[in-house]
Amino acid sequence: MRERRVRGPYVLRDRRYVAEWVLANYPHNEVFYNLRLGPPPAEISAAFPDIDVNKYARVWKKTCDAVVITEIELVLIEGELRRPLLALGELLIYRDLLSTTPELKPYSHLRVRTVLLCPVEDPTLEMTLREHKIEKALYRPPWVDQYLKEVMR
Repeated sequence: MRERRVRGPYVLRDRRYVAEWVLANYPHNEVFYNLRLGPPPAEISAAFPDIDVNKYARVWKKTCDAVVITEIELVLIEGELRRPLLALGELLIYRDLLSTTPELKPYSHLRVRTVLLCPVEDPTLEMTLREHKIEKALYRPPWVDQYLKEVMR
């Protein structure tokens, strides 16, 4: 019989991971962290016309890790410590929602750059990243190595 491992308290490692990388690479730029993208689904708006749908429909809205605003571009960033494949799919959806996100309207003239942030190379994703014009950024501080050792036991 396999021994059960007791989990400690949940820690928001992904948020720390993305925030550290953004601060190191864009220390003087405006940043939106955990930004909900796009409008709420039309079905929700129609079903509940008397409520503030933006407030209550947030569970249906997609949330990206970070959007950095520079003078020339808007950088959409999704970090994934363990499964970069998941972030790849999210980035494709998030990129399509940028133009319908109210907070980003003032920046609609900027070109969009899409970045997958991960700590380890995954060669199986390279062709898909190129095909969809998604950049990969590797970031692996010591605390990430410790975390990966813990979860990969």
